[in-house]
Amino acid sequence: MSGNLKQKIRKFFDRLLSRVSFLSGDVLVERGIDRQLGFIFYCFALVCVIIAWSLMVEQNLVRVQKNDRELQELRISYQQRTLDIVGMNNRTRIDKMLKAEGSKLHAPQLPPKRIVLKEKEE
Repeated sequence: MSGNLKQKIRKFFDRLLSRVSFLSGDVLVERGIDRQLGFIFYCFALVCVIIAWSLMVEQNLVRVQKNDRELQELRISYQQRTLDIVGMNNRTRIDKMLKAEGSKLHAPQLPPKRIVLKEKEE
């Protein structure tokens, strides 16, 4: 029994050592992959460049979207100001026409008041 047990223990340690050699990179050296290190580094650098490029493109897209939102807000502000100026121009033109006709009508001094109506109870 002790001989059979020794063989099992030896096989176990052989398997363990083979896995350790795989993790240490000895398998790569045995198969001659160390001659391909230049190509491996090239592939690694290429993957890094692709990742950096995609991050840079994403940052640019975020910046473009932010600028689009700001541009939209500026367009809205421009339209509001244009409408205000046009409204002022119409008001002054009407005031001039009223003065030319000799009317006593003028712009109200106080803002309009709300009239609250009581609803009929049924």
